Amino acid sequence: MMWTDVQGKLRNINLSPEKALMPLFEAIVNSIHAIEDLGINNGVVDIYIDRENRQLDLIDNSELPLVDGFTVVDNGIGFNEKNYMSFRTSDSTLKLDRGSKGIGRFIWLKVFNHVTISSVFSEDSKLKKRRFEFTPAGEGIFEHTISDAKDTERQTSVSLKLFVSKYKVKCPHKVELIAKRIIEHLIEYFMLDNCPKIVVHDTSERIDLNDYFKTYLKVGFTESKFDINEYSFIVKTLRFYDTQERDHTINYCANSRQVLTEKINKHIRDLPDKKKIKDLQGKNFVYFAYLTGSYLDESVNSERTGFNIAPNNIDYLLEFEEIYFDLIRQKALDIIKIELSPYLEEIRDSKEQEIRNYIFSEAPYYRPLLKYASDLLEKIPPNLPKEKLDIELHRNMLEYEISLKEQGQQVLNNLDRPDFSNYAEYQEQYYKFLEQYNDLGAANLSKYVVHRKIIIDIFEKSLEKDENGKYRLEKDIHRIIFPLNSTSDAIQFETHNLWIVDEKLSYHQYLASDRPLKTIENLAVESAERPDMVIFNNPVAFVEGELNQPYSSIVILEFKRPMRESYGADENPITQVQGYIEKMQSGKFKDKNGRLVTLPAGIPFYGYIICDLTAEIVSFARNGGLTRTPDLQGYFGFNNNFNSYMEIMSFEKLIGDAKKRNQILFRKLNLP
Repeated sequence: MMWTDVQGKLRNINLSPEKALMPLFEAIVNSIHAIEDLGINNGVVDIYIDRENRQLDLIDNSELPLVDGFTVVDNGIGFNEKNYMSFRTSDSTLKLDRGSKGIGRFIWLKVFNHVTISSVFSEDSKLKKRRFEFTPAGEGIFEHTISDAKDTERQTSVSLKLFVSKYKVKCPHKVELIAKRIIEHLIEYFMLDNCPKIVVHDTSERIDLNDYFKTYLKVGFTESKFDINEYSFIVKTLRFYDTQERDHTINYCANSRQVLTEKINKHIRDLPDKKKIKDLQGKNFVYFAYLTGSYLDESVNSERTGFNIAPNNIDYLLEFEEIYFDLIRQKALDIIKIELSPYLEEIRDSKEQEIRNYIFSEAPYYRPLLKYASDLLEKIPPNLPKEKLDIELHRNMLEYEISLKEQGQQVLNNLDRPDFSNYAEYQEQYYKFLEQYNDLGAANLSKYVVHRKIIIDIFEKSLEKDENGKYRLEKDIHRIIFPLNSTSDAIQFETHNLWIVDEKLSYHQYLASDRPLKTIENLAVESAERPDMVIFNNPVAFVEGELNQPYSSIVILEFKRPMRESYGADENPITQVQGYIEKMQSGKFKDKNGRLVTLPAGIPFYGYIICDLTAEIVSFARNGGLTRTPDLQGYFGFNNNFNSYMEIMSFEKLIGDAKKRNQILFRKLNLP
């Protein structure tokens, strides 16, 4: 005889505290099997809730003492010798054809510290009574007795006592909720016409689960079937007309019992989370789907908490035509989507209108999704705030762009290997792709134009006084155009906003922002002075034999604090910029090969001073010989000695010109 170490067995069982009712479910199923084995039509299972021994004034159900255990009583076949020996045998195969793994009783001891079993059964035409204690010690069975049982009725009682604390706190304490959990877990049995009568008792309260099931569940029952390879699967669905909020779930069952549960709204995004939907008569219900099949029966793990099925579609599964869990789920969801569709129509329509309103009024760059990829919008949950809706749309737009790129590669491959017999089909495919690609380009341009508008708004706002009544510093303005103490080599094209000053400035070879002259790459000037920005423009093409110029022109940008009123004797910005130019002209530069060259005298310099036209700035401009611009919003002039063009540009002009340039694009793209 092989001995069983109960403690060792329990250590090998993994059971989450969320599964606190699993031992109760196991005991109830055993009772149902016992009634089936006896073959009677008047089977009864009574479930008694045992609570902590506390005297309370039970005015409110919320004050109910915690559940400390359960007693399950049935009038089935009982613990005859055959069943008792199976109980004593670890991993018994007696009920293998019913999906039993032979470890249910060990789950009892995983959650409860003590189990008492008392059974009156018939053997050799005589009634006998067997009683024993089952505890997590030794082989587990203690105080076993068997005796004659005259003048008694056939009955078996399993008492699960003394909850382990971590499971106890997770056990529902309201009788109605416990009753619902039993029905949900054993739903397959309640669907059968010969299900025994099952009743839950709690002090003065009593719930007939069969009646409860017929009243709230069976009214909305449907059944559908699908096949994968040689296996058939059944999807049974129920509309639960219930007062409590519950998740809509899909339940994967094995051997007529629930094993795994998933929220359906994870896969059908139009289905609200923990919110009832209405049937065609306007009644609220929660939706349950139960998936069964022989493949699930064969694949359930020993604890009945999961399935030994590969989760995803991987190469070797395709080769051997194996079934994977995602495929089972998707087949079931296809049925569920069709069934739920009439009840989600109002939600779906409302969501679609919300998305359309947001795209047309605030995010036109997502328009291609409405025209070409509306199926992707089904993934977006309803009733999202704008911030989260934009994130979802952005995610879908990326998915659409990837799909379109793959489609484009296929079109180009067909172009390399044309099949003239299918030219009409290819032509249609090509023009369809071209239309989508052009619309995507317009959408991306729309996004960029809207982005520019936001940057202009931010820049304009930064020129106002802050909450303390002070104007922002020069560096705050600078940061919006280009990051401080950085170079163009370290900054992505999309992260700077040089276009606000001049579109051409974006297309430079090298830019240094707020860096000492002596640290600027390709420039050999021993000076610690820090121009706000120095921009080296790309070299122009040159005629063979002429000097190879490293740059075509150099631009210096200098920002001043908004509404700055006073400047020191050495703070004249015109003199400041000319000083930078003079130092750079006297220095050395490196050509494209890294060799030091003297900058030719013909290389033009451009200096831009961006500031408010305060009285002192106007004085500097006049004394420097600069000319007032026709729009009266700045000054300009050319200095022959430095071969430099100088312009003072007001913030007002900078913002106004940027807005005008962007507004043209808004009109061309039909943006609001």
